[in-house]
Amino acid sequence: MSSLKKILIAVDGSPQSLKAVSYVALNLPPTDFRINLMHVMPAAPEGLGDLAKEGFFKSKLGAKHGEWERREQRAAQAFLHEARSLLLKANLKEDDVREIVQKQRVGIARDIIAEGSRGYEAVVVGRRGLSWLGDVFFGSVSYKIVQGIKDVPVWVVGGDVRSKKMLLAVDGSENSRKAVDYAATFAAANDAEVRLFNAVREFRLDLLDIATARGAELEMRIVEELEEDVQRMFASYRRRLERAGVKAKRISDKYTLQSLTRAGDILKEAKEGNYGTIVMGRRGLSKVHEFLLGRVTTKVLHRAEEFALWLVP
Repeated sequence: MSSLKKILIAVDGSPQSLKAVSYVALNLPPTDFRINLMHVMPAAPEGLGDLAKEGFFKSKLGAKHGEWERREQRAAQAFLHEARSLLLKANLKEDDVREIVQKQRVGIARDIIAEGSRGYEAVVVGRRGLSWLGDVFFGSVSYKIVQGIKDVPVWVVGGDVRSKKMLLAVDGSENSRKAVDYAATFAAANDAEVRLFNAVREFRLDLLDIATARGAELEMRIVEELEEDVQRMFASYRRRLERAGVKAKRISDKYTLQSLTRAGDILKEAKEGNYGTIVMGRRGLSKVHEFLLGRVTTKVLHRAEEFALWLVP
């Protein structure tokens, strides 16, 4: 049995999903992985998904449905050939790039989720590329995949991402530790620059009616303790990255203790530092969550249009 790790890239023939393939070709160590390109053919043409279930439309569409399916099959194969070529140019072996074309069984998102549960190291989607009707990201097939895959990292690629620099948005949670360990292997293989970034929500004791000299002293002590905690956390994560093979000189860290919007600060840091990939745990320290994602993660997900975002369970 092959020891190669598997990556699933969900594609639909759109320019956005081809950019997701290009991102993988740029960032994946070619000797360690097998890539499966998956295209799920819709059961009916765009806009007729529900109508096609009705008897009247079935009878009207019946004569032409076979012809439409054959066109879809040819288009899918042509696109997969183009995507495959991108991966082979990145030095992946012929046998390590495979194509999966199947007719829709349950639903496009659910069919991809089912495949993604079969031992993959990551499931990769284009940010908007899998939406039939050009929906905004929320409600699109890609978003349903993010919500539906609970135990496998999902990479959401938002455009033509070329920078190999990685921003690891961390806190002290177990999920952050897992995200650091997961990213470390890829960062080491690519000799990528890695920045550990932590944003702590702004706090003010004067809001609690402690605006006294004693209150100011207490606030200073809290800040000092927070800074010590953050530095200990960074030191722990640095050790984990170095043990995985990331060079010490390629690791940096930064934090803010006065964040008004943690998601906004993460995205600002990513943009100003020219990072291509943001890595986050699906949930952080907060037990309050939005669906299956932490609140900060959800906000970054909806706004990270220029980056690849890795969501690590």
